[in-house]
Amino acid sequence: MAADSAKAAASLLNAEKSFGKQHVLGPVSLDVYPGELLMIRGRNGAGKSTLLSVLAGVTRPDAGERNIAPAVRGRVALVPQELSLYETLTCEENLKFWGLASGLPPRAIRARTRWLLRELGLEDKGREPAGSLSGGMKRRLHLATALMDTPGLLLLDEPTVGADENSAAAILHMLRHFKAQGTAIVMVTHLPRDLEEADRIVTLEGGLIAGEGA
Repeated sequence: MAADSAKAAASLLNAEKSFGKQHVLGPVSLDVYPGELLMIRGRNGAGKSTLLSVLAGVTRPDAGERNIAPAVRGRVALVPQELSLYETLTCEENLKFWGLASGLPPRAIRARTRWLLRELGLEDKGREPAGSLSGGMKRRLHLATALMDTPGLLLLDEPTVGADENSAAAILHMLRHFKAQGTAIVMVTHLPRDLEEADRIVTLEGGLIAGEGA
């Protein structure tokens, strides 16, 4: 366990979290490795979103540990289920904003924006307001904002929920690309089309790991 954890991009060790009197997560121990696509599934209220939040460092566990590999620190991207787009800005402007927030130089922002829009099938939408996109296209752009700087750990909360087949395929295509680049990916989903992409699947029940397998 110790040797495996030493190779992990991120680890939780007996992590627990409560909100008020409600115990939501744990104790949970989990490792996620570079180049791995780990899927998390479970019923509503199982603790899936809280697990992602703790892994991201957005939520501090009440007990236990969160450990991030030195190579991954500062390179953690969280894609929540709620869209975080500026709908009056164009797609290109949304990506420029997140590129600047990531500290990228202008030339890198321009190149990365063109590449992401092309790879996600949004090349002809770059100058259109984000609010004019279909729901599936908004999901693609939402993912793109987190990919302006290559993450070492990418955490996604149901990124294909409500997406059409073309949008879901584009999103999964991007995940395969970044997985091949060595990004550790943790994705919450209950959809069979997503689960087929997993290297490993963890099932949560009542905040605890109830099952794990390929």
